[in-house]
Formats: sequence, C-alpha cells, structure tokens
Amino acid sequence: MSLVVEGELASLQTLLDGLSKSPSLANGDLQAFGTEARRLVQGTDQVITLRDFEGRELASTEPENGSKLPSAQPLTAPEREQLQLAGILVSNAYAAPGSNQYRIAVSRQVSGASGVPLLLSISVPTERIRLVMLPAVPEGWTIGVGDREGKYVARSKLHDQVTGRPGLPEYVEKIVGRSGSFRSRNFQGGTLLAGYYRSPYSEWFYTANIPLAEVQAPLWRSLAQIGATGLAALFISLALAYVVGKRLTGATGGLAAGADALGSGRAVQEVSTTVAEFALISQAMIKAQYAIAERTRELETVLETVPAAVWFTYDPQARQVIRNRFAAELMGLPTEAHITFGRPDQVIDTLAYKDGQPVSRENRPLSKAMRGEETSNEEFMYTLPSGVQRYLLSSARPVRSPEGSIIGAVQISLDISERKRGEEQRKLLVHELNHRIKNTLAVVQAIAGQTLRNATSLAQARVALSARLVSLAKAHDILTRENWSGADLADVIAASIEPHAPLDRFDLAGEQVWLPPSTALSFALAFHELTTNAIKYGALSNATGLVSISWRLERADQGGGILELEWREKGGPPVAPGKPGFGAQLLQRAFAGEKAGGVELVYERAGLRCLFTVRLEHELTLIPTG
Repeated sequence: MSLVVEGELASLQTLLDGLSKSPSLANGDLQAFGTEARRLVQGTDQVITLRDFEGRELASTEPENGSKLPSAQPLTAPEREQLQLAGILVSNAYAAPGSNQYRIAVSRQVSGASGVPLLLSISVPTERIRLVMLPAVPEGWTIGVGDREGKYVARSKLHDQVTGRPGLPEYVEKIVGRSGSFRSRNFQGGTLLAGYYRSPYSEWFYTANIPLAEVQAPLWRSLAQIGATGLAALFISLALAYVVGKRLTGATGGLAAGADALGSGRAVQEVSTTVAEFALISQAMIKAQYAIAERTRELETVLETVPAAVWFTYDPQARQVIRNRFAAELMGLPTEAHITFGRPDQVIDTLAYKDGQPVSRENRPLSKAMRGEETSNEEFMYTLPSGVQRYLLSSARPVRSPEGSIIGAVQISLDISERKRGEEQRKLLVHELNHRIKNTLAVVQAIAGQTLRNATSLAQARVALSARLVSLAKAHDILTRENWSGADLADVIAASIEPHAPLDRFDLAGEQVWLPPSTALSFALAFHELTTNAIKYGALSNATGLVSISWRLERADQGGGILELEWREKGGPPVAPGKPGFGAQLLQRAFAGEKAGGVELVYERAGLRCLFTVRLEHELTLIPTG
C-alpha cells in the first residue's frame, strides 16, 4: 500500500521538480511564476504555493480564502532535517482554511533570485489519497494511512468521518519502529488483528486491519470438524495444511524472486497463486517493472541525443564507467555494436593535461567526484591511445544516497577541440598580421624619410612619395591575392611598370620564379625606381628606347637557389656616370637585407645596366598550383 500511495506522492514531487526549473522563479518574477503554476494545475484539485522558510507566502494558485497550506509558520527543526535528508517534505493532514476539507502537501526546497532558499509546495485533498489506494485494498480488509502526529490521512472505510482526526490512542501507541503487528480495538469496539509499516519517505504509517473474529473463524471451524470427524479428519487437515503450505511457500518464493529481479533489472515473472494478496503484489511488481523500463528508455534516449559526453560510475576507483554514445565517439571507441545502457565498461588509457600540466587518474573530474569533490567547467586536454588530442570542458558531481553518502558520480563534458584550434589559429594570424604591419610601416617610414631628404620641394616630395606608395600597394595587392604566400616575379614586374610605361617598351625573358613576400616588396620598389628613372633620364625618355629584363634561377642541390636578374636599357640618351641619386640609394637599401648578393649598378654609355643577385629559400622557389 505504501508503494501505491507514495507513487502518487512521487508524481506530485515530479511536478515540483519540473516547476523548480522555471526561469521566472530563477529571475525572481513571482507574478509570472504564479501564472505558470496556475496554468499547470488548472482544472485539478491541486494547489501550488511558494513561500520562504519563515512562512511568508510569496505566490499561490488559490485566492486568499482558498485551500492554503498549513499555517504560515516557519519550518520546525525536524521538518528542516527531513527536508535536508530526503530532499522532500510530506506534510501532516491539515484542514483547509474556510472549509471542512482536509488536505496534505508535498514540499521541496528551491532557489529563488540570487540563490535565496524557498519552499515550493503542492497540496491535494486527502480524498485523493483514498481514491489512489482503494483499488489495491483486499475485500474485507480496512486500510488506513496516518501522518507523523498519528492523525488519519486516509482510510478505506469511513474516510470522511476520520480524516484529519487522531487515531485511537491505544492503537497509535502500538505503532513503534518500522513495522510490526498487534491486536487492538476499532472505533466500534471490535477487536482487530493489525499490521503496520512506517515509510522512510514520508514518515507516514500504513496499517492493514481485519477483524480478529474473521481470522479466527476458520480455525474454530477446523477444530470443530477435527473434533467431529476424528482421526480421519485430522489426516485430511494435515494433508490440506501441507498442500496449502506448499502453495504459500511457492508463492512466497516467487514473490521474493520477483523482488530480487526487479531490484537487479531482470524480467519479473508473474506468480501463479490462488492467494489474492500474493497475486496482487505480483501484478504490482510487473507494473513497476514496466514503469522502470519506460523511464530507462527515456533516459537512454536523452543521453543518446544530447550533444555532450556523459559518464556514470559507481566504482570507488572510477575505473568502471557507463558512457553514452557521444562519450564513446570522443574516446575513439566503436559505436556500431549496441551496448545495453547501464552496463559498466573499463575506461581507456588516456593522458590528461590541465593548463599544460599532466593530471593523474586520481585527480580527474570523475575520480574527484567519487571523493565528494565538484568540478565546474574546467578545461582538459586528453591524448587518446591513437594519438588524437581532444579538448574537453568538463563538470562532475557526486551521486548521493537519500542518507547523503556517496554512491556514484557523473561527469558531463563538451568537445571544445575546434574552438581551441580556432583560438590558436587566431593567435597565429594576429601575430603574423602584427609582424607584417610593423614591416610595412618600417618600409613606408624609410621611403618617406628618404623621399623628403632628397626632394627639392614639397610638391615634388608629394608626387614621388605617392608614386612609391602606389607601387608598394600594388605589390601588396598581389600578395593579398595569394594569401601572402608569395608572388610570381613576372606579376611583380608587370604591376610595377604598367602605371608608368607601356609593356611593349619592355622585353621580358625568364622562367617562372616564386618570390617570398619580403623579396616581392623589395623588387616592386626597385622596378618602380628603375622605371621612373628610365622615363626621366634613360631609355624611356624618348620614343625609341627599350628596356630588357631577363632573369635566371640557379638551383642549389639542397633546394632553393640564387636568382640573378638583369635590367638593361638601350636606345636612350648616352649615359654619363655621376653621383648616385636617391633611386640608387633606395635600390641598395631595398636589398641590403637579402642573403648572398645585392644590387650592382653599371652606367654604360649605351644605357643603365642593373644586376640583382638574391638567394631564395627552398620552399619558395616554385609557383604553387591549384
């Protein structure tokens, strides 16, 4: 009977558990919370109330004169202790204000705004408890439910007359300890044979009564028959007693086996017996098995659907774990073969690190939770046996029994590997961007300084500086298109001379060569200076002069090579050697940092000849494909 009634109380507790997750409650919006609660119990005889631990009512689904909970008094010390140990508090029977109806309430502690502890309760009439237990009451028996004060909560007979009233003192005082049986008188003065059981869940007591006369009547009849029929009747009685005892023993053994199967998760077999009470208990266990299986399937579905890795353990060493599909995938375990949920499996050997430091198995979240410690949103890096690295954001909590002892632990982890790789890539990109900006600003600063020092007027300086910066920008455009992996030498030449002179005045000859970014920028500035110098003084200053640009790459055995490039002017005015100008200085400075070579200027009478010698690195000598 306690299983049936407390199953109903557990359903009320489930409603409270769901309502305790309300965002309105967490945000302190009591008006919205009250509306949500009224919608939940609309059309039922249930009443939901929210109050603080001092008894002040904060929200209720009933008006002021409605069916409130017992007096708005602070919780007593025993009530606080029961609430702390069991997580739930079942009230005594109480009379609803303004009516003769008696009710009971189920309460649990919840957190309000800023974590303030509050008491969330749901109450129902005691009549509902009677209706729940009636189908399970054997015919001829009287079943009663009493609260912690000895008052009737519900009774299968005369419920309306006794609910809320105290039981007979001589009856209640015999209910001592967790369970037992005794003889007592009822309200009508008759003698009863009574059995009782006090529930640790609600602290209510359950009694089953049958008139002693009904129990003794078969015995007296049997004795009369024995006395009347003599020795033959005695043998028949003994035979019947043996058969009945064997059936009872078999039925009892079947019930014990069913209870053991229910506790261990195996299938419960129906007990075939003529004893109605045993058959009723057997059916109740089968129904409980179906309910447990349904809840288990729901939990399995949730754990297999949620995109988070979940581990359970009941092993003190946290070596045997129960994991969901996502956890198996993260650890590189096969997920094709279905493993019954709840069956433990051995953990795999991994290396764990936190903030770059190794973490032993004993100091990982699940192991710490088995010792009562909590882990909240801590980052760990795991190296799997396959060498794959995973970054996990993990939280872990101990699982406690109703008495507060640790019986297991659970860990939930999110895979943040992609996020960590993205963070590392962003750091590299920012570092590279900073490096390139500094280099570019240094080049611009050098160009500006040299231009201003060699200019004869501010207007001349502006024009020269603008032209040089445009040439530098075009080289940047080429490098940007290639993600700054480098640039084709021919593209750099074309981009540098096209803004100043037509390409048909140039003769280009050479193989394809891939320049690193810094070398590409240096050549862009060099070709700009050479082109503008040729337009002013050299082969491009008239209509007939030409410029030939040729290059070749002398490859090295270990990769890379030496690039030799020649700029030769012809058909222009005769060249007379003079003092090197800014253009020559810029060429020398542009390639001053290049390895194995530099710039050589030769002022031949037929035209200027400029020879570049530059070492190229191994991985940058070929033009990328694709």
